[in-house]
Amino acid sequence: MKTPYHKPRASSGKGWVLLLLAFITGLVILGWKVFSREAPVIKVSEPVKGIGSQTTIGFTVHDSEHALRTVAANIRQENRSFSVPLVSEIHNPPSPPWWKFWARRPTSSGVFKGQIGHQHIPGLKEGRASLEIVATNDSWGRFFRGGKNEINLDLPVLFHPLTVEILTRQIYVNQGGCDLLLFKVSPGTSESGVQVGKYFFRSWPVKKSLQETRMCLFAIPYDVDPKTPTRVVARDVVGNETTSGFTCQITPQKFRKGTIKLSDDFMNRVVPAILSHTPELQDEGSVLKNYVMLNRRLRVIDSQLLDAYSQKTAPQFLWTQAFLRFPHSKVEAQFADFRTYHYDGQEVDQETHLGYDLAATAHSPVPATNDGVVIFARFFGIYGNAILIDHGCGLQTLYGHLSSFAVKPGDRVTRGQTIGHSGETGLAGGDHLHFSVLLDGAFVDPLEWWDPHWIHDRITEKLAPYR
Repeated sequence: MKTPYHKPRASSGKGWVLLLLAFITGLVILGWKVFSREAPVIKVSEPVKGIGSQTTIGFTVHDSEHALRTVAANIRQENRSFSVPLVSEIHNPPSPPWWKFWARRPTSSGVFKGQIGHQHIPGLKEGRASLEIVATNDSWGRFFRGGKNEINLDLPVLFHPLTVEILTRQIYVNQGGCDLLLFKVSPGTSESGVQVGKYFFRSWPVKKSLQETRMCLFAIPYDVDPKTPTRVVARDVVGNETTSGFTCQITPQKFRKGTIKLSDDFMNRVVPAILSHTPELQDEGSVLKNYVMLNRRLRVIDSQLLDAYSQKTAPQFLWTQAFLRFPHSKVEAQFADFRTYHYDGQEVDQETHLGYDLAATAHSPVPATNDGVVIFARFFGIYGNAILIDHGCGLQTLYGHLSSFAVKPGDRVTRGQTIGHSGETGLAGGDHLHFSVLLDGAFVDPLEWWDPHWIHDRITEKLAPYR
């Protein structure tokens, strides 16, 4: 009997094909996961310039696809390795259920901080070392070892203290005033200056060939307690710091107090003009509220901008003579006058006037008080049309309430050159010049800078041996 022939069922062949495709797809997916290079992202919070006696590192790690598995930091020097203990805050949110295959996994992240200085790792030697930060995730990458990322930084290691030698024997300075201190620092110093409370005044080489011999114009700002200690601070590139006190006799000053009565006519004249130049400030709804807002907030903003502009200074003095005063002018307000503002018999504000108000005839030519370079010539907050001139080593002068400009940014100006004309722009009650002197962004008393004898005794004579 002949065995009947049965034709193979098509469904059986298709099943094997589907199984084969599923197997191949699984292999592809497995291979993709195993050979995946997905790794955490490491970001150092602040640039690490080197390793000193006390150096802190901070960094963040995040991964948008996987959970963080390990994070470690090590210092390698020659054939030795030092583990860095880390203080961390890690956020590893749970993954969504497997059946929510469309859901994106929440990002895992961590903030880390560690001490890598010589005090915490005493085995370090001066020279160079490598900082290594390594992070892994829980992916199948690198054959189930997890995706890996690392950062390696080759850094100098310095921890011997810097030295400071004070060259100026005695300093006498008025509260609100300035003086010049000379001192020497050891080689390797990257930054030095005088610290007075919250204020830091940078130092500069007395000449290019004597980089370690420094001169520092510093001030005792009007708002600093005369009992505040003054000290020289020196730092190197890795953050090591040395301080040295010096003898500084500070004379307290009593600044004047006065009252200003506000009128509707005055506020209606000045407020809209200033608001039109400062669209970032919102209208408070009344001319009085707007005036107080400008007098307070815009004054602070202007001071912050002037502090930033202090960085745009030449590394040497651009002037050689005493500073000029606005000619044929009458003093209407002095430095650090404390003003109380009244409206309709009520106190509405209190502010300190940080400059001199000098009045002459209307639209009088305003001279540059000394040689320098124009930083800006533009509408500038409460000062209206204003000019800022840099005279080098952090010393700058501000001319406010001008009616016109005769210079532009970048112009080099000479002592006595007309830079503009007086006016009543900004918060000005009449035609006059507002004149301020700033040192590293701090307002100081202009009176000293107009005095040729003070310039000679406090600055020129001290620098004479180096000229």
